[in-house]
Amino acid sequence: MRKAIAAMVVGLLAGFAVAADAPAAIPKEGSNSYFAALVGTLKSLPLGKDRVQLAYDVTGVVVSDTGEGILHNASVRCLGGMHVVNGAFEDETTACAYTRPDGDQVFTIGKSSGKQGVAAKGTVTYVGGTGKMAGITGGGETIRTSIRPAPEGVSLSYVRSKGTYKLP
Repeated sequence: MRKAIAAMVVGLLAGFAVAADAPAAIPKEGSNSYFAALVGTLKSLPLGKDRVQLAYDVTGVVVSDTGEGILHNASVRCLGGMHVVNGAFEDETTACAYTRPDGDQVFTIGKSSGKQGVAAKGTVTYVGGTGKMAGITGGGETIRTSIRPAPEGVSLSYVRSKGTYKLP
């Protein structure tokens, strides 16, 4: 009898330990606010005296402002480009894949405008995901600040983003 009670107590304690380690459920909708640091390659194609076409491939890490959320501690890879005329651009487009610590991904597209050397303002739209993030929708606003990198051909920037999401 004592062995049966001891086994039951051990089983209950093990069940509580597993439940304590289980990740928190992801809310079906919410908001997020994060900072992303990005570094990668930058290609430029001069198109005369006042024009240049830029393309970049950057990777980085995302840290949420609250220390939690759907993209906290995710890695990110973005491909993008823009046509710059006299230092200004209206057509920057970006496609990004965020990989969460659990391996699920979130995909976004973004659009922004601005001037070289000044923060670019834009929007981001969630266009899909994998695993628990499948079917994600929503979006928000971004501000990207480029930093002058030491080596030529390198892109170095950081992004602040705030937005909302919904999961099916």
